[in-house]
Amino acid sequence: MGNERIDVVEDFEYDSENEQYNQDYRHWRRHTREPFVFRFSDNSREHVYVEGAPPVSMDAALAERQALMHCSTMLGAALLIFLLSEVLGSSLLIAAMKMLHIPISINFLDFKMGGSQWAVTGVRILCLVLKYGLPTLILTKMCRLPQPVFAPAALGAIPEMIAAVGAGMIIAAVYSTAAIGTSVQTSQRLFAYKDVAAIGTYGVFDTLAVSVLAELFFRGALLPLLRQFGDPFAVLVTALIGFLCPNEFPERICELLIGLSAGYLLVRSGSIIKCAALRIVYSALKYARLGLVYASEEIRLWQYIIILLGIGTVLILFFVHFRRTKLMLENRTTFLPMKKKLYYLTQSVPMLPWLAASLLLMLLNLLQ
Repeated sequence: MGNERIDVVEDFEYDSENEQYNQDYRHWRRHTREPFVFRFSDNSREHVYVEGAPPVSMDAALAERQALMHCSTMLGAALLIFLLSEVLGSSLLIAAMKMLHIPISINFLDFKMGGSQWAVTGVRILCLVLKYGLPTLILTKMCRLPQPVFAPAALGAIPEMIAAVGAGMIIAAVYSTAAIGTSVQTSQRLFAYKDVAAIGTYGVFDTLAVSVLAELFFRGALLPLLRQFGDPFAVLVTALIGFLCPNEFPERICELLIGLSAGYLLVRSGSIIKCAALRIVYSALKYARLGLVYASEEIRLWQYIIILLGIGTVLILFFVHFRRTKLMLENRTTFLPMKKKLYYLTQSVPMLPWLAASLLLMLLNLLQ
């Protein structure tokens, strides 16, 4: 760097289509006095004490490592809460409902619920709210993420909205292809509900509200913390976290694709609306696919997949043409290589058990 002055907050390239988001994100990094915020400027009077050594001058790489380790602690705690809500939430809610003499039960071998269909629907909805809402609330409060940073809601960037719809259609086509082996079984289980209102309520909630809640967690709370260490790093890690969250394997693949696409769209558009739109399109088309399989309509599943791929590809090509000079993520000035950033991110006390449990659950899922 020579004698060139370094200021990692001001030197960061805030270049989304939403200029207000750029300013809000820079302001949060500049003025939030917390250890998980990566700030560094080459002030020669700044020092840090290293255990067992004399005072040494702080450098950018050390500052980045320290901030990343603090972020790892915060993220690991939030992900553990997410995991516990996923694994234990329904059991605890059912135990509470049984105390109130509400007819509902759970099979602890496969976690399938039975009893009142409205009670089952209520438990599933509450579990989803807890799973996404609680860790999002903790992260936004503990990390002092203001609403313009964790929930930027700009309506502009129309090409990015078109790309979100196209990406949602393509990922839904990937899911439809990957889940062919379980199509009939899943659709029969879903439509075995005799209470149409109950299943309709759950489907609408899952498609709309859960899509928004999921994106507020992944792209609203997780991504801003990680973005300090580079856009490619943040997009990749949030996508990998989605992949590792408990789910069936076809959904894991799609969560990875959603993470890469939605992360890119947030960075480029500066609006979480595009991310939510992508997931809403994906979720709605998943339900449409299940209905198609169950009803055995004239259109066949492979025709449905081709239609989604065709329309989705056209929309993505439109976006590529319109933003052809702005498609690549800009290089960010960070001071640790990707491998070291990934290593430090996984070394906190809360992150290690979450990672171990998630990998174990994924292995068990693959062996089923």
